[in-house]
Amino acid sequence: MKLRQLQLLLAVARNEMNISAAAAALNTSQPSVSRQIIQLEEEIGVPLFTRRKNRIAGLTPAGEAAFESARQVENQITNIDLIAREARNPHQGSFSIVTTHLHARYTMLKPMLAFRRNYPDVQVSLMQADGDSIQDIVRNGDADIGMGVIGPEDKEVPGLIILRGKLLRRVAIFPKDHPLASKRDITLAEICTYDLIGFTKDSRTHHVVNQSLHDLGLNPNISVRVNDSDVVKSYVSIGLGVGIVPEITISANDEVVTYDITEQMPSRYISVILRDDMYLRESMIALLSSIHPHWNGDSLRQKMRTKQMS
Repeated sequence: MKLRQLQLLLAVARNEMNISAAAAALNTSQPSVSRQIIQLEEEIGVPLFTRRKNRIAGLTPAGEAAFESARQVENQITNIDLIAREARNPHQGSFSIVTTHLHARYTMLKPMLAFRRNYPDVQVSLMQADGDSIQDIVRNGDADIGMGVIGPEDKEVPGLIILRGKLLRRVAIFPKDHPLASKRDITLAEICTYDLIGFTKDSRTHHVVNQSLHDLGLNPNISVRVNDSDVVKSYVSIGLGVGIVPEITISANDEVVTYDITEQMPSRYISVILRDDMYLRESMIALLSSIHPHWNGDSLRQKMRTKQMS
């Protein structure tokens, strides 16, 4: 069995069983891919792919297991290369982060500025994605680090380490002349007697807020739906309604009054997502620890060792 055969197995599966696309991805020919896949199957004695009319259609159960093992081999080879590069110069290199607009815009803003001062030659690629897809993107190796939000009910995911950080606080916001702006104790029920600036239905914030209100039997009138907290703040400031946004989106320049409703909402925590077989570079740890002090080198490596032994 050769490393090249494993690379071909991965390429075919990742390119939706398209031999031509796999060949192009590895800069080789289609006949070469087909021949080496057949040789691999003959060598191990079981089919890795299902076929229809001599065309590859999918992975067999053995193929799925082989794909996962080949992916782990690929990751370890990458880790060895990263270890060598970091040993030569820990202040160079690159890595990628996938997160939502919320964290790219607010959570990571100041940490990224500090990181650039300390690691000017490390390139960070910041990808924005829907919160529900972040785990898959990290698991598939399309990003090194994921940052999202989890709840207490979320469970461990095979192949991933999910570290819980700070509680994501939420606030109700009102125009400065609103009747609730001067009140001290405000309930969600009171908030819902007024028009609400809501989030679009594909938004993670929409699901959290909507579930909270539904559980209380509340059905507010949604005057406008948007997909960004800054837009919510703007619309609230001109009197189109009230809103509920993450506290980290609020600044001193916002023309709104806030009231903390975190305790009235489901708990959600800012979290970091890592593959459990990845090599954590010094530069990665520096950025993560600046976002949350508990995400330091010792705690991250201990968590990875614990996960790998379980």
